Amino acid sequence: MAAKSSTLNMLNRVFSSAGERAARLVRNFSADRAGAVVLLFGLTLIPILGFVGGAIDYANAYRNRAKLQNALDSAALTAGRAIDMGQSESDAQTAAAKVMEANLGAGFPPYSSNFNIDTTAKTVLATANMNVDTYILGVMGFDYLPVATTSAVKLPNGKVEVVMVLDNSGSMGGSKLTSLKNAATSLTEILYDATTIPDYVKVGLVPFAASVNVGTGYSNASWMDTTGQSSIHTENIKDSLTRWTLLNRMNNTSWGGCVEVRPSPHDTDDTTAGTGGGDSYFVPTFAPDEPDNEWDTYYNSYLDDSDGTCKKDPPSEIKAQERACKYKNETPSGGSGPNYMCTSRAITPLTATESTVTSAINNMIASGATNIMEGVMWGWRTLSPSEPFTEGRAYEDDDNRKVMIIMTDGANTHYGMSNQNMSRYSAFGFAKNGRLRSPTSSSSSLVTAMNDKTSEACTNAKAQDILVYTIAFDISDPDTLALLEGCATSSSRAFDIDDGDALVAVFEAIAGEINKLRITS
Repeated sequence: MAAKSSTLNMLNRVFSSAGERAARLVRNFSADRAGAVVLLFGLTLIPILGFVGGAIDYANAYRNRAKLQNALDSAALTAGRAIDMGQSESDAQTAAAKVMEANLGAGFPPYSSNFNIDTTAKTVLATANMNVDTYILGVMGFDYLPVATTSAVKLPNGKVEVVMVLDNSGSMGGSKLTSLKNAATSLTEILYDATTIPDYVKVGLVPFAASVNVGTGYSNASWMDTTGQSSIHTENIKDSLTRWTLLNRMNNTSWGGCVEVRPSPHDTDDTTAGTGGGDSYFVPTFAPDEPDNEWDTYYNSYLDDSDGTCKKDPPSEIKAQERACKYKNETPSGGSGPNYMCTSRAITPLTATESTVTSAINNMIASGATNIMEGVMWGWRTLSPSEPFTEGRAYEDDDNRKVMIIMTDGANTHYGMSNQNMSRYSAFGFAKNGRLRSPTSSSSSLVTAMNDKTSEACTNAKAQDILVYTIAFDISDPDTLALLEGCATSSSRAFDIDDGDALVAVFEAIAGEINKLRITS
């Protein structure tokens, strides 16, 4: 304040001296017309100084306002977080005031602030006012300049549902899987630690590889095809026996928990099972026993084509694969068995229990091929309020946000084969069945079709206002990078990283953004 008084005294002397000179010029004007130019200069001196001084005072007021605005924004966010953590409005206001004081410091001029917390409108409206003393304009009668700031923060509405769709294919083994577990665990902890309100945070997990495991406990669920209603249920088996029947016929064999892709258009939509006819039900994966190697090169022959109740040798390789008699009372040996390509752990539906999620993360394993599309679809179905999983809140719930995080380290995978099946068995069945695209044994053509289906699945999920993040982990394939960027809600939510440390950092950044309270005005 001493410096300010000194400055004001000096400026008063300048203006007093200038005023006296101007008065003398006016008195002498009648006697000396040559002094007209001097008179004009003297009369304009005061407004010139006032203009310059005003600019200085306004600049000072602007600097104070900027500092006040930044402090108010931080304080409003603090109030919002306090409410989100279940604190009372009074405690939230107290916390906000402390943040204001800490950011402005002891030497900041006096100010007043107010934090109006409206839990119904889900907003914190903060205002702050102060009078900034002038240095120069005070001589002209303006002792201060009024400053006002406003900050509006929207609360996160108290509810968020997040599903992590994570690549568990074989290429994710070793240090990659370790990094993924650390990253997913860190995100989970950040999300659950953000609030103490029950059920505010729900997190689900969809590990995926060549297919998705929904869990063996759902074998009799209402959305599962238990009676062969789907047109694909009896594919590849002549006697039209259900897959459940074939599984029960064999010894020491049970369903692994994975399901096939539903026939189009239900492959990329969220139609509730049963409402779209038989093809809207989910069918368990069942890799049929392929012909013995005497016929041709097949990948998954696990039974003798003449065993079981079969009375004679099959006349052809087509008949060898179609016959159901070979499954009776036989134990699979060799090949990969009927659960081929079912390698990932089961889905963890949305839950408010943190330990359930972290336990599922720790149990993930890396094995098998890659089917990003099925990961996306089951991520969407996990967030959906309708079956197969019903833990998701209604899409119409404006107080809830749905978020999907998709991470993969590689391209979609499909193995074409030069035999009657035209491919290895997959979640789309055999390529010869034409469920992914017209029959072809070209692996690249099959992968292109999978990419198109993946893109369609992402588009449909985003149409339900699901916020989608994608993470490309150590991927060089340009088609997959483009696919993931297009799948994300925006390019800023598509990440391309190369190492485990970056993976952890990205997951933590996403968690921070999900929790973030945004300044809306």
